Amino acid sequence: MSFLRQALLVAVTAVIVGIIVPSYFKPSYPVPEIFGTVAPGFEEVREVFRKNYVDGWDNPEAGSAFSVCHKGEKVVDLWAGYADAEAKRLWRKDTMSIIFSTTKGFTVACVAMLADRGLIDFTKPVAHYWPEFAQKGKEKITVQQLLEHEAGLSVIEEKLSFGLLKDRDAMDKILARSEPQWEPGTRHGYHAITIGPLVDALVRRVDPKKRTVGQFVEEEIRKPFGIDVYIGAPLTEYHRVGRLVNLKERLTDVIYTCIHTPFFRKYLIEKLFGRLEHNTAITDNCDEVCDFDRMADPDKLNIELASANGVATARAVAKFYGILANGGMYENKTLLSKKIIDEYINDRRGLTPDLVLFDLPMRWKYGMDLIPQPNEEGNLFGAPGYGGQMGYADPNNNLGIGFISRYMSPSAFKFEDQRIKSLYESVQRIVEKKKRT
Repeated sequence: MSFLRQALLVAVTAVIVGIIVPSYFKPSYPVPEIFGTVAPGFEEVREVFRKNYVDGWDNPEAGSAFSVCHKGEKVVDLWAGYADAEAKRLWRKDTMSIIFSTTKGFTVACVAMLADRGLIDFTKPVAHYWPEFAQKGKEKITVQQLLEHEAGLSVIEEKLSFGLLKDRDAMDKILARSEPQWEPGTRHGYHAITIGPLVDALVRRVDPKKRTVGQFVEEEIRKPFGIDVYIGAPLTEYHRVGRLVNLKERLTDVIYTCIHTPFFRKYLIEKLFGRLEHNTAITDNCDEVCDFDRMADPDKLNIELASANGVATARAVAKFYGILANGGMYENKTLLSKKIIDEYINDRRGLTPDLVLFDLPMRWKYGMDLIPQPNEEGNLFGAPGYGGQMGYADPNNNLGIGFISRYMSPSAFKFEDQRIKSLYESVQRIVEKKKRT
């Protein structure tokens, strides 16, 4: 038998054993009932949300929620599926989910709020506020460079653990003596996990009350603005959190992702040629903290990791970005100043390759991911999260959007996730129509 025939036989066998056979032994879940509300004129969004389940882009064995604020008003608030399929626990109105890196949007907002109050300057060195940080070539790293993933600290000196996350003094010392992996300020490389502890250490030194990021979010965002989000989920709220699930993707999903998702395609190419050293180093450095199954433990989710373990409803994410998309004010309270929001909107530095994200073009502003828009419109800004979590402000249309899901879609990278893409395009069509009438 020729090598080509052997390879083909192995590939076919792998598909049968890994994808087709298991599907016969799994329970079949019907298209779920869609719950929630849409404002008049936004009915199409409900149909698109349902169609994502019909077409298999979303998974009824899991569950998801999508919410939109337009001009400060909630216009879409939908949910479906299971918060825990094994327990037959349906997704409910107040169900929360782990939002992974969408947490970062709330985390960096803490620094921006401190800047609004004149307590921190983005252009000053981190060491101005945290003197111990000035080691191993980090003396000149500015607050802005740290927030924009240019500090070279995507990997730190010791492996992470939940015990270390709880011991802030020990963590701070490790962060302070860690050496950058590249010359700070010369390029960016996504600090996927380490940005959380780094920003937390900075916030505790700048905030007059010495609060952690989780405490700051609780007292300055969640309570005053009614935004249902936690970083370090209280044990009393854990019953509301959807149970994480990693479901097998369909073969058609993988094929679609390879064709339509540059992020996934670049990942496969880099993996094929063995060029994942930065990503492997991050995973190794993250150690048990990146074992997401551990987040099913309420005691682990209770530990603050300001880059990855926030929990929120889609409604909360949409409200947060809806406020920012409308100038930062809500009920006569200021979340962020128009000055800083305008800096997110009008940054024109352009996209440049990210060292960690397979050289994909990216741009951050004070930690927010920017998405330039055509025709000189302002940037979208926000934070995408692992598996399809999403929070963005669209200031051009006065929109805040939030999407959360327990189904970790293989094509879930920003608006390349087919679920998000179809929902957002639907909302855009409706808003454009409203502008014309």
